[in-house]
Amino acid sequence: MSILLYVGGSKDGEKGLVPYGFSRSMAMTETGPEIYQERVLSLEAVGRVRVMALESLQDRFVVERLADHYARS
Repeated sequence: MSILLYVGGSKDGEKGLVPYGFSRSMAMTETGPEIYQERVLSLEAVGRVRVMALESLQDRFVVERLADHYARS
């Protein structure tokens, strides 16, 4: 299991356990299913980071949200 940060959707900013080998997960919400996809992105101040990001978000938006999360911690 690994701990990953969720970016986007209803789980935005939450940390969750994801089994090794899983690259996608789904969360059911009142508005329907949200599909999260594992991504490895580079942040200037942190380096490479593994996250579970909402599948429909473009990488540039994921990087912006991720930078905000790291700035708060």
